[in-house]
Amino acid sequence: MENLKLIVKLYFKPASAMSDIMDNGSWLFAAVIVLFVSMAFFATINAKLETAYRIPDFNEFYEPDYGELSEAEAKANYDRAATSYGQAMAARQTIPLAGDRLFRFFSFDPAKFYHPVLLLSIFYVPASILLMSFFGGVGSFGLVLRRDYGTLAVCTLSAWAAAHLPFAAVGLLLYSANIDPQIYLAMWAASGLLFGVFMVFALRTVFGANYGTAALVVGFAWLSLSLGTFLFQHISPWLFSPFLLFYAFMYLGGSIGGEVRGFSNAFRQKQNLKRFLHNATVNPKDADAHIQLGLIYLQRRQEAKAVEHLTKAIEIDENEIDANYELGKIARSNGDLQAALDHFAVVVEQNDKHALSEVWREIGITYLDASMLGEARDALEKFTIRRSADVEGLYYFGKVLKAQGETEKAREIFEQAIQSANASPDFRRRGTKHWSKLAQKEM
Repeated sequence: MENLKLIVKLYFKPASAMSDIMDNGSWLFAAVIVLFVSMAFFATINAKLETAYRIPDFNEFYEPDYGELSEAEAKANYDRAATSYGQAMAARQTIPLAGDRLFRFFSFDPAKFYHPVLLLSIFYVPASILLMSFFGGVGSFGLVLRRDYGTLAVCTLSAWAAAHLPFAAVGLLLYSANIDPQIYLAMWAASGLLFGVFMVFALRTVFGANYGTAALVVGFAWLSLSLGTFLFQHISPWLFSPFLLFYAFMYLGGSIGGEVRGFSNAFRQKQNLKRFLHNATVNPKDADAHIQLGLIYLQRRQEAKAVEHLTKAIEIDENEIDANYELGKIARSNGDLQAALDHFAVVVEQNDKHALSEVWREIGITYLDASMLGEARDALEKFTIRRSADVEGLYYFGKVLKAQGETEKAREIFEQAIQSANASPDFRRRGTKHWSKLAQKEM
């Protein structure tokens, strides 16, 4: 029942629901609910679309007779079949805009109701992780696959079920009515669009991606579903059973050679850690548990919950350095510059090298936002002396110098930022590319 509530919650609070699915969701429940929803969806929406738009097969009109027919009679039979086939093709409805090209990528066959759970598990989830590794810079594909496959699979299956459930229900209600097939086509397309929306929240929650990156990944990941559909048209999906057994083996926590852990291990560890931290917050003097929960929520792009826990940590210990640092960054991003500086002051008083001295970069950016150029310059200069290869810090230092009229020195700093970005190792280059482009624009 709890897992079903999480599916329903996706309609109202998708970001919060995805976070709760990460913490409490069940892969088995998600797979079962996808099967039930797909059965209803395929039996109604897909069945109506298959009836309305299917391409007739010539063999339905022509059955070769290898008996004692003369050549003229055989030709007459073939011509009649060809005429009937041509009439059927002329009379059939075609899909608006896309026409029959749509069938290269999708299938309306109602008998293939089990395809979604296979396509999502075997093709879509790995493809999404691959694209996140490429566009989002979340880490190497192999590492992220082992770490986040189970988590993303639960979120993806839940998203598909939630996206198709209301349309399956409408399809059941309208099944006996005489409805224009374009309405069913619109519902089919809307279910896919809603699935894409839910997946944006899933990628933001699992990987901390921004909206642009998440939307880009969702936009490309659907091709994996089309690839899977194409393969299933030529190869029985049950030929993938070795892969399904592999996934099941890994999910249940098996290992190969003592090195490859089950995909579900990382998923279960995340859930167990979250439960442990929540239990630890019962202790009124445990600020660290609130900080760790706050960091988890920040990674999931749930700022309100993060602020709630970080604030509780400060209520327990007003000098808690990590909580003040994170709250300072949040306050700065929300435009509350004085509050940000107050939090950063608490950090600097205790350790002015906190977070590898990045506290000075944050202070400098805050002063820059407040148009206090002298203070911004002092803070960013101190930071760039300590971290001379930090592209973001160099970019903002260059902006301050440019605003103070020191264009030549600013240009040197921007060039240094670009050089540092180009010299960054591959795993960091995606993160520095943004600041490098901004530095180029400032020159």
